[in-house]
Amino acid sequence: MDENTINRTKAAINALIDIEQLWIENTPNYNLSAQELLVLKKRLERASENVSRIYEDNKLKLQAAEEEIKKMHFGKKENKNIKRR
Repeated sequence: MDENTINRTKAAINALIDIEQLWIENTPNYNLSAQELLVLKKRLERASENVSRIYEDNKLKLQAAEEEIKKMHFGKKENKNIKRR
């Protein structure tokens, strides 16, 4: 992964931590004030944007990795079938 992806990942994680902290502070009634709701909205948008960018920027690499894993698993299944015969 490149530096931008790593930075976006950190920003998304930090936004999610901020969101969790809002929930913890408002448990059990989750009565967020207007200001807290605005903070929540901004953090959710930030997390969503960063996660979307991470996915889009790395989509081809992620798909290639998925295909590689599928091939590895398919190869293992084939080897098991050959051994059983």
